[in-house]
Amino acid sequence: MNKKFTSLAVALMVAGTLSAETISIPKLETTEDYCYLKMKNLALSLHGSKADSVIMKAVDEENLTKAQLDSALWQIVDKQIVNGVATYQIRNKATNAYLAFAPKDEPTPVLDFSAKGINRWQMDGNKLKGYYPGTTDYLVIGVGNDGQFAMKKGGVGTEVSFETPKINFPLNAESLGNGFTVFQLVFGDKYEGNIFEGKELIAKDVDADKGYVTLQIKGDEVFSDGKSKLLGVDTTKVTITNANDVFGANFKADSTYKALAGVHTVGNANFQQFKFTIDLKNDSIAMYVKAAPNVNGESLSEVVGDVRVVYAQTGNKKVLTVSRVGTDGTIEQGALPLITSRQGTPTTLPDGDGVYYLKSASKDVEGGKYYVAYKDHEGVFFGGDSVPVLTHPRGQWIVKENNGKYTIVDRESNTALVQNKQIFEVSGMEGAYLIDQDTISVKQVGVDLKDKFIGSFAPTEQDLVDKGYYMNFFLSTPGVSELYMYTNDSILKGSAVDMNLFKLYPVDTTVVAGAKLLGDEISEITYEVGGYFVDGKIAKNGEKGLKFSTSADALRFRFRINPAGLTQYAMMTEEGKYVGIDIHSSNLQLTDQRTEVNFAPEDAPEYASFEAGHKRISVDGNSLVMNPLNRFAQMKAEGSEITKAVYEKDNFSLWVEPDTVVAGKQLYFISSVVDGTRYYLSFKDTTVNGISAEAYKNAMFLPDTIKTVKDSPALFAFKVNEHGGYILENQQQLKGGDYPYVGISGNSVVLERFASVAFEVQTASAPTANEEMNVSEIKVISNDGQVIVTNASGKMITLSNILGQTIGVRRANSEYFSMPATSGIVLVTVEGDTTYKVIVK
Repeated sequence: MNKKFTSLAVALMVAGTLSAETISIPKLETTEDYCYLKMKNLALSLHGSKADSVIMKAVDEENLTKAQLDSALWQIVDKQIVNGVATYQIRNKATNAYLAFAPKDEPTPVLDFSAKGINRWQMDGNKLKGYYPGTTDYLVIGVGNDGQFAMKKGGVGTEVSFETPKINFPLNAESLGNGFTVFQLVFGDKYEGNIFEGKELIAKDVDADKGYVTLQIKGDEVFSDGKSKLLGVDTTKVTITNANDVFGANFKADSTYKALAGVHTVGNANFQQFKFTIDLKNDSIAMYVKAAPNVNGESLSEVVGDVRVVYAQTGNKKVLTVSRVGTDGTIEQGALPLITSRQGTPTTLPDGDGVYYLKSASKDVEGGKYYVAYKDHEGVFFGGDSVPVLTHPRGQWIVKENNGKYTIVDRESNTALVQNKQIFEVSGMEGAYLIDQDTISVKQVGVDLKDKFIGSFAPTEQDLVDKGYYMNFFLSTPGVSELYMYTNDSILKGSAVDMNLFKLYPVDTTVVAGAKLLGDEISEITYEVGGYFVDGKIAKNGEKGLKFSTSADALRFRFRINPAGLTQYAMMTEEGKYVGIDIHSSNLQLTDQRTEVNFAPEDAPEYASFEAGHKRISVDGNSLVMNPLNRFAQMKAEGSEITKAVYEKDNFSLWVEPDTVVAGKQLYFISSVVDGTRYYLSFKDTTVNGISAEAYKNAMFLPDTIKTVKDSPALFAFKVNEHGGYILENQQQLKGGDYPYVGISGNSVVLERFASVAFEVQTASAPTANEEMNVSEIKVISNDGQVIVTNASGKMITLSNILGQTIGVRRANSEYFSMPATSGIVLVTVEGDTTYKVIVK
């Protein structure tokens, strides 16, 4: 491709619509220079953030950056004659992209680089026109009445003028490296004394003198004594015939010093400050120094005023030096070298993007401390000897690199250390970098950015379904041991012995932290807390007490991890109160003092579901039976003696009848008949065989009035034992007593604190004289992956989730009807009856 073009008069001069008619436009020399394409005093440009979109913009060279101006500069290249007419391509300076559009009937201002695009241009009068490939259809471009870029198939277009850009545009530190302060100076020839050639240079703006920068060699920024090593003009010289004042002075990397009698005749600070301007049409650079020493005078002195970098021809050598600039802007001695610049190699972190800890490597009082945040160009640090941890966002920073520039944002308060800025290695300090204004050592850590709940307790959805949690308190009170949370007659207490299994019900999720500038968000889940298979949730009891309640509004809690990284959590209400304990009463209460709990997960207990029927409940060859003489529950074998009789088969056939479902757990009545009267397994505070009721409660069979008692002591659940069989669990004692499990003492059946017996449950035949049982009551039972509804044949069954969304509707076609259901809490509504709540595993 021919990158050169003749004058724009020739480059864009064609006869109208592929004719031989010519027009005149201002001449430019044959060149590879760039120019503005102006229409209605606006310049054709590429969009700043969408480099494939074409716009029109005003060009203000005094206030725009070089990068902004480059996006509005174009080069005319690749002349081709088509049907006797010259056509060209137009290339953007900033991106090297060609002006090209998709050949649509309604074209859009988005560049299209495909071979079928409209990408060759000619002048029709003073207007740019491009032809649709292979047709006589054409596209014109221009400016609409709203000042926006416009183009139209077969349209009129806008007249174009061509203007050269500024020839002495000033460059700051970042402009030298195309957006980076790391850059290289490229010279058009070889010069002795050129300490700049082939080096990666770091430029730094001099705040006190706008337009000047200091230069250092990357990787060689300091001397062994810690002093900065800056490039500049030296007080030594190369002898050149007829040299005046500064001409012949050498360049040198040196520290900065002041004039000092007997040591330095003049200070060199101004000799180390450079100014660069660029000719935007071809990117050639003029290089100046703020001042230089008069190396050819009778005594050494400082020559103030712009001094330009030039070269001197001495014999067959060319030497890089400086010359004064005359009042007309021309150099007084020497010749001008061709200088351009290109982007250098920016410093990058070897471990790449990720989560880091940042530690101050400075020599001041903050040295060695870890950064928490960064505000107003100053670090905020951990106090004392505290350090960041993997499980808490405080002190974690997300580091993201983009084309050699870094954005570094903290995960707790979303403050930015830098945004799209360079970082620099610190010479002599491994792992340390100059970031913004601070010297910082960095360490990447293995934090999973997919964990959006870091810093708080957030089990998986499946764990919330499958598991319960024991919670124990860690108290700061001396002499008080860890206490477990449990409920005693609905009041929440702490105990070193007793404990309850709690269930967490997620209510809401709130974003509370994160490096949001980089799209990182950290959330907390708000929970209501209930008991596993116990109705009710934690609510307020008075001003600051806590209780289990089915009627009061449930409190909502967040669990925030200990900042030191321990797996302990502060249990906080939405109002910022903590759950603590009154050490005198052991009652739990709300407090302003941080108290922490630990979670011990436990697989949720599984409970059996039986249809109403006769069952034999046995262990080790003995079966549960009612002594017909005193109605005590006992374990006996067939043929065992009773006064004047023996236990026969019918005595062991117990009626197991589903009753209610409590928080997804099916409860049953267990009964037996003597002389036509039905009695129900329950318990009684008494003694048997001389054993005190303080050790356990004796199981007895009581009259059927026990069924109607509020919170009946005759309701039992069959808890699946992981090693086989079932644990009989008394619901009343589980909720508020100390003896929830059916056990055995001798031949007597008792209620114990801890489960020690697993029973076998077998279907039994009905007693010979069994009376008719009332089994018409509707029951809802949960089972693995399904819900079972009994005695509801012909009724519509509706399943819903806890959000009220319907997940299934079917009509029961039997008295023992099952429906598939997903795991979790399911609401079961029976037509003409009520709504039941069950937990499906």
